[in-house]
Amino acid sequence: MNTIWHPEIEAFNRLAQEQPKYMALAQLIEQAIDKKQLCFEQRLPAQRTLADSLKITHGTVTRAYVLLEQRGYVSAKLGAGTYVSKRSSVNMIQGVSDLASSVQPSMGQDAVMAAAMQSLSSNVADLSEVMTYKLNGLEQHQRFYREWLKLKGFDCEQHDIVFTQGAQQGIFACLSALCEPQDIVLHEALTYPGFFKACESLHIQYQGVPMLEDGIDLQALESICQSCSVKAIYITPNCQNPTNIQYSDEKLAALLAMSRKYHFFILEDDVNYCLPEMWRLPLWQKAPDRVFYIASFSKYFSGGLRAGYVLAPLLWQQSVINAIHAQCWSVSMMNFELLMRAIQGKEYEYVQNKLADELRYRKQALHNVLARFDLHARFAGLNVCLMLPDELNMHYIAAHLKGHSVLVRTLDVFGSKYEPTTLNGIRFTLGGPASRVEFDVAMTRLQDALTQLTERADIVI
Repeated sequence: MNTIWHPEIEAFNRLAQEQPKYMALAQLIEQAIDKKQLCFEQRLPAQRTLADSLKITHGTVTRAYVLLEQRGYVSAKLGAGTYVSKRSSVNMIQGVSDLASSVQPSMGQDAVMAAAMQSLSSNVADLSEVMTYKLNGLEQHQRFYREWLKLKGFDCEQHDIVFTQGAQQGIFACLSALCEPQDIVLHEALTYPGFFKACESLHIQYQGVPMLEDGIDLQALESICQSCSVKAIYITPNCQNPTNIQYSDEKLAALLAMSRKYHFFILEDDVNYCLPEMWRLPLWQKAPDRVFYIASFSKYFSGGLRAGYVLAPLLWQQSVINAIHAQCWSVSMMNFELLMRAIQGKEYEYVQNKLADELRYRKQALHNVLARFDLHARFAGLNVCLMLPDELNMHYIAAHLKGHSVLVRTLDVFGSKYEPTTLNGIRFTLGGPASRVEFDVAMTRLQDALTQLTERADIVI
């Protein structure tokens, strides 16, 4: 590939007003690769040539190229120059467009983790320490993650961070600490299926509570509490899965008051990705004696890393730790050491900002496709909930989309087997396609599928 790429000088100057010049140049080249202005195995301009055209130093270009190589966008070939190594061609995309799996897209997390692993491998003393058994984290981990949460606004000075192998283990451990077999735990009518698995494994009874536009139906909740003894309720108030409802402050305050009145605890799951402008401090902050806060880095950084945590009421903290200890002798400290090193690097923040920008783009793109057919969804983060008109059965739509190589989830997947849902809708996720190009292909496929529906005489959108 011999095509010469010419940088957009005005775009570079705009980017350079917000960050160091080498980072601005790296971002400019990333954008060119994502837009297919620079293609796989295409050679980047010679460093001296690029420096002269942008009126920057040769060293600035060198640092930009090194940064791009760390992020996995380019590779340097000795004596031959620097070449694009990230594939961004539509021709590379095969199979289905996964709008069903709630994962974050690839924004450079692998490069951030590679740098963290390299940092740890060069420190034998630290490496030796994380390879030993430690029930609930090394002291430096406790200090670091407590300070990290405090920077986010948490008032957690008196609490230990209870480390878990992901939020699923956190849910299981909290239920195990709180409940005896046959105890009753409530949940949002549609919720995370892993919650049901945890309850069934612990022989706990569970019952759904209907949802309103601002959160759980308190009238229905109180009716249940008046008829039986409830041990806890499991909620996802910041970004409900799958409906994307965000609880109002008034609803949370009333729920908290009801928990005190009827003596039940609240399991607050904050694992679902929420765009920064929509995220807020948890209910735990207002009632650390009544609320178990469960979160993880799965939807924010890496699902495979299995790094989660719990903030439990002080009186229940040791019980939760004991429940985790009964499941695994020691949570892997290697995961939390690597994540700590990743968070401390500048690239972690860069990847997080890039993830948010990418999801804003995807949100708008999906909104535009749905709006063409007068369909209106609820957006919040990774997940998108689309309620369907009665004439469009969710299973028919899911099958139709699958025929066009687009996978989605129907809402009944999130319902209890004891309480089948009457809601008719589907959940998209924005993060399934790993790259911008793959996502754009998914949008083309989705639009083609919906267009075909409008051409059916018996279907109206």
